[in-house]
Amino acid sequence: MGRIESAGDRAVATFSVIIPTFNRARFVTEAVKSVLDQDCREFELIVVDDGSTDDTYTALEPHMSRIRYLRQKNGGVSAARNAGIRQAKGDWIAFLDSDDRWLSGYLSTQREHIRQFPGPVAHITNAVTVFSDGSRSDHFGEIRFLRKFGGNSFLLDDRPYGLIVGHSHFFLQATVIRRDLLLRTGLFKPHLTIAEDRDVMARVALLGPFSFCSRVLVEILRREESIENLASQRVRRGVYTYGAFGEVYSELLRFPELTFRERFVTASALSRTWRGMGNLLIMKGNRSEARRYFGKAFLLRPSLRSLVKCCATFLPPKTSTLFVRKGRHILPG
Repeated sequence: MGRIESAGDRAVATFSVIIPTFNRARFVTEAVKSVLDQDCREFELIVVDDGSTDDTYTALEPHMSRIRYLRQKNGGVSAARNAGIRQAKGDWIAFLDSDDRWLSGYLSTQREHIRQFPGPVAHITNAVTVFSDGSRSDHFGEIRFLRKFGGNSFLLDDRPYGLIVGHSHFFLQATVIRRDLLLRTGLFKPHLTIAEDRDVMARVALLGPFSFCSRVLVEILRREESIENLASQRVRRGVYTYGAFGEVYSELLRFPELTFRERFVTASALSRTWRGMGNLLIMKGNRSEARRYFGKAFLLRPSLRSLVKCCATFLPPKTSTLFVRKGRHILPG
């Protein structure tokens, strides 16, 4: 592992890799190995144990000489990432979840992008989602982002806020961000366990250009496990999920530096979020609250979809639920 020097000592970018983990002893070593096997050596690896009660420490013990191990009282993924960032020494912060992995050329590709294009404040590569049945999904293809490359492998956006907020999501695990700017944003909100990455990336996107690489260099592994991950949160904690995204978009709307277009994109995202909350509340039988959220969605961005759904809440329960169905909305979001 390369020594982290001060920025003035060299022109080569250095990375601090942050892996937060909680009770993932079965998987965390795979993530750690994928970092230690990188062909780029200018990094330090910080593993933040968020109060694990399993054999995480024992699993990591063979690698202790090559990593920085931090342990804290359980405070959630955001608090764990913040702890790692505050201890970091690298110029750039790279993130990896403890059940995902990088391909061997990930850091060297990011380093080369930083060398060739010193202006961007964040660099994002493509990723592939690997499901438990072995099927794979190209992430940029899935979110219909590949077409923006126009056949090229690299994309530079001088004002990336609209891209970050306007698309469904970009993986933090495939992103490196300048440490000084991360610190300036105030880091991750500790109380958020979902939408925390969207929040930070959107705020960083107001500070400078982003680069995007269409090459797949990260594997996002969707495993069957007991830990509540992103997918299970959306199913079992729908109200919290919509509430978290709603909080993020509502706060972003208050940023005075947003352009008219950026404000429109943010209001549209918030409108879809409140409409999604309304859909969920109808399925739960809470028509009065659903009506309130459909009304909020309509006020943010008037649409026939929001209006029809709001009106449907005045119908008998069985009739109103015909406008949404579990897992998929008849009238999307």
